Amino acid sequence: MIKNKTTGLILEPFFQPIINVENGLIAYNEVLARIKNNKNNYISAGSIFSSENLPIDKRICFDKQVRNKALEKFKTYDGNARLSINISPSWFSLHAPHLQLKSYEVPTLSMLKECGIDPSRIIIELTEYDGDKDLINHFVRSYREMGIQVAIDDFGTGFSQIERLLEIEPDIIKLDMALFQRSLVSNYTQDLIEVFANFAKKRGIVLIFEGIETPQQYDVAVSSGAQFVQGYLFSPARAKFYNDGYFVNDIHSLNYSGIAV
Repeated sequence: MIKNKTTGLILEPFFQPIINVENGLIAYNEVLARIKNNKNNYISAGSIFSSENLPIDKRICFDKQVRNKALEKFKTYDGNARLSINISPSWFSLHAPHLQLKSYEVPTLSMLKECGIDPSRIIIELTEYDGDKDLINHFVRSYREMGIQVAIDDFGTGFSQIERLLEIEPDIIKLDMALFQRSLVSNYTQDLIEVFANFAKKRGIVLIFEGIETPQQYDVAVSSGAQFVQGYLFSPARAKFYNDGYFVNDIHSLNYSGIAV
């Protein structure tokens, strides 16, 4: 476990599978930070990374520690699914003073080299669009030069989504859970999602629907153009990886009981 003596916090990386709706295979495993509460249960550590009471250098330290722990676990994973890691673009500015140094190396690449992991097996999820646009574009280019794919997380929140899409030109779009949930009761929203799905298909962008909790939601996601799904219908995040084919029968049953994929 990871413990910071300054704060007394203990964090662990958990992994939530992202599943291909056509064949049921796990395509990605998203890394999610978890913290142990006073009841000895692990809960989301998201509040730590957004807390203004914790200095940003401490938050980044926790993030790196969890990421390193996740990569160490990924080294022993014998499946074909990729590892998806969340990164906040607002933190890129801390690296700006070092970018002109010949010896400078993007921290993510350094971690992958230390762990002996092929960068093409990694996905970087940009969790929001705060921060300097030029720096964001610099890091996106750097990731792609390494062979890392770039995803936009929570697409559909806020008012800068189209700008973010055009600036980054992502390889992957993860549709915001709230937008998808709204589409279940709003034909207008569902039509809008289908427009994005058609755009993604035309541009070769992978489209992932988050927050799938029921078979009915799965059917709506697939009918709206989802290529991959993620959510509690299949599994919450957990400390260990699933076998890549663990959900094949579940997807087969869903596809033939609801919508033909």
